[in-house]
Amino acid sequence: MDDKKSKILTIVLVVIIVAIIAVVAYLAYTAFAEKKTEENYTNAANEFEKAVTATASKAQGSNSTLNALNINMDPSNKKYMEGYEIIGTIEIPKVDLKCAILKEVTTRSIEIAVAQMYTTDGLNKPGNTVIYGHNYRNSLFFSRNDELEIGDEIKILDQQGNKLTYEIFNIFETTMTDTSFYNRTAEITGGKAEVTLSTCTDDASQTDRRLIIQASEK
Repeated sequence: MDDKKSKILTIVLVVIIVAIIAVVAYLAYTAFAEKKTEENYTNAANEFEKAVTATASKAQGSNSTLNALNINMDPSNKKYMEGYEIIGTIEIPKVDLKCAILKEVTTRSIEIAVAQMYTTDGLNKPGNTVIYGHNYRNSLFFSRNDELEIGDEIKILDQQGNKLTYEIFNIFETTMTDTSFYNRTAEITGGKAEVTLSTCTDDASQTDRRLIIQASEK
């Protein structure tokens, strides 16, 4: 009887140890994957910034007109992530985010960076640009947007080499299907550029709501 109990206890102990090892391995893998994702989108942002800066410096050095700074005109200067065109970078100092902005929202594009969902006239142009990013409830993408407050800054670099600083002026929650705040034209914004950040709320799996952050060019 004692031998039987001993065997059962041994089996239970082995199962517990295996379960602990599995959990630790899973957590380690998850942490590694998150770190790798963050490195990828930060590195992509840095490479984009280098390319834009180099192009702008070359154009200025050759006394070219401002139009020559538009690297959109030269396809060879474009940067990509997995085939998705990078149209800019976003930096949010308060939450230590620096990330590439991709041109279109697809299932895959928002797994590797954030992406432009809508724009009235282009990134950093008068009017509004909506950028969507996932909330994985960790440090990736827009997961920490719920820490932002009115007055915090957002910095956007575009393909023309323009880097604008935006100040948050409104934060609210709405439904997934609400797009009433998208079409803010230059007339509505007073000729200023605006950027709108959209992400899921922490309880979106139950409520399907979105956290919206609006910021205006300083």
